[in-house]
Amino acid sequence: MSAADPVEPDEEKQVGRFARWFDGLFVPKSRPTGMGARPRRWLSALTVQVLLFNIGALVLFVVGVYWVQAVRVSLAEERVKSLMAQAEIVSAALARYAAKGDVPEDEDAATDIDANKAADVLKLLVGPTGMRARVFSRAGEPLQDTRFILTRNQVTVTQLPPPGQIDVLAEIERGVKQNVYALRPGKDLPPVVNDDPQQSGRNYEEVRKVLEKGEPGSAERINAEGNLIVSVAVPIRRLQFIMGVLMLSTEAGDIDDALRQEWLQLLLAAVIAFLILAAASGFLLYHVTGPVRALSDGADAVRRGERQLSVIPNLASRADEIGDLSVSLRSMTSALYARMDAIEQFAADVAHEIKNPLTSVGSAIETLQRTSDEEKRRKLMSVVRDDVRRLDKLITDIADASRLDAELSRERAADVDIAGLIGAMTQMFDDPDKPDLPKFKLDLPVDTFVVRGLDGPLAQVFRNVIENAVSFSPKNGEIRIAATPVDGRAIITIDDQGPGIPEENLETVFRRFYTERPPSHGFGKNSGLGLSISRQIVEVHGGRIFAVNIRDDAGKVTGARFTIELPLAPQS
Repeated sequence: MSAADPVEPDEEKQVGRFARWFDGLFVPKSRPTGMGARPRRWLSALTVQVLLFNIGALVLFVVGVYWVQAVRVSLAEERVKSLMAQAEIVSAALARYAAKGDVPEDEDAATDIDANKAADVLKLLVGPTGMRARVFSRAGEPLQDTRFILTRNQVTVTQLPPPGQIDVLAEIERGVKQNVYALRPGKDLPPVVNDDPQQSGRNYEEVRKVLEKGEPGSAERINAEGNLIVSVAVPIRRLQFIMGVLMLSTEAGDIDDALRQEWLQLLLAAVIAFLILAAASGFLLYHVTGPVRALSDGADAVRRGERQLSVIPNLASRADEIGDLSVSLRSMTSALYARMDAIEQFAADVAHEIKNPLTSVGSAIETLQRTSDEEKRRKLMSVVRDDVRRLDKLITDIADASRLDAELSRERAADVDIAGLIGAMTQMFDDPDKPDLPKFKLDLPVDTFVVRGLDGPLAQVFRNVIENAVSFSPKNGEIRIAATPVDGRAIITIDDQGPGIPEENLETVFRRFYTERPPSHGFGKNSGLGLSISRQIVEVHGGRIFAVNIRDDAGKVTGARFTIELPLAPQS
């Protein structure tokens, strides 16, 4: 068909159908959208890798099988050596026992071959071997042929297919043999010479070499069935005279029969290997590609906004990396959902906390516009200023809380001297101009008291807790701070002499925007985020923080104690 010839409609449909099928292997049927979305292929890359690996191993095995068949060449060469040795023995026997006449003076008579005697020698020495022997005269004329003097060669049976039918297996075997011979470099095997009983020996290359040069020769040929025939020719010598030529050859199919059995065994091994590799591929695809695809589908479902942990398959029962991946993905998804819930709650809390002072400011301004009483106007302006300060403090603490996660993940941990850090924090609250402030009593270890963490955030923890203790302590009160190492952890306690904490609020005080301050502390000076931020920082460092009430012997509350536990840095 030329380039100008039109494409038939049916052929065009077939080409288009094949192109669509081929594209479908590697091009997604539906393309997900969104950032990070990747096309979904019907045949995944992992599947292709597994299949290619196993198919590649099988192909190498099959190539090895055919290469082993190519050692037929080596077998033929070994057979040539064996035939040559046997031919030398038989030729020596023929020269000794098949010479015509026994008169040394009659040189011609002493160097001819007696055909009848040669037949007896051939029956005795060649008959049991299953090989074919032919004896030619010095002129190349045929004298004897075991094919016609041995009973095993009287009848030759060749199985033929029924008339009008083709033996497919035989044709395949013949083709394989021809291809195997083609693997032999630089060697085109000729067909066998016509086996006419009167065929002259000079028609055989190896016999002609003996007659012309007096040297042994060998040749390899194939018959019509594609079977290998190996033959050798050696001179029959008597008193250094060449009496004739012995040609010894394999019968058709003896080498090929041995190779056929080997080929069938290798073919059976190839089939078994194919089945094993197919089963291994199926096992890998079912136990690797399938679960990975399910995990990928679950991750896509999470990306689409399906907020159910069940969309990620639970493969924790698998004691392998895929099971670990499933557990990690489920843990990550659970943490993601928890973080999303926390963000939503945080946004709601922020909106609520900001709305209160804004409402107060709006109400004060509205009242301010309707009154002319200077005293009331002064009080309303004071309310507005307090609410503005409260908003400023609230917004500042919200911004700090929002940046906390990024700062904790960005900064690098280092050794932090807790005793030195606590000492520096207490000096911040030691103001000589305010003698009524509580005094600090420190009970810190003399030796280095080091934890592994972030200096800035840990300083914020102690500042928040100490500031909380100062705000609840009475005038001229005492704040006791103690630090003790216990089982590889630093235990820091901060005790005040304030009114304590209601038992039902011992955990609530660590929630965001929880505030309960005495009137002396001032309005709008606390956002209720300090202790919440402190707990978040401590937990990131692998520790914990909690509050209890201090009671005297009579059970009366005499203050509050905040305990901070942090893991100590390992000793170098």
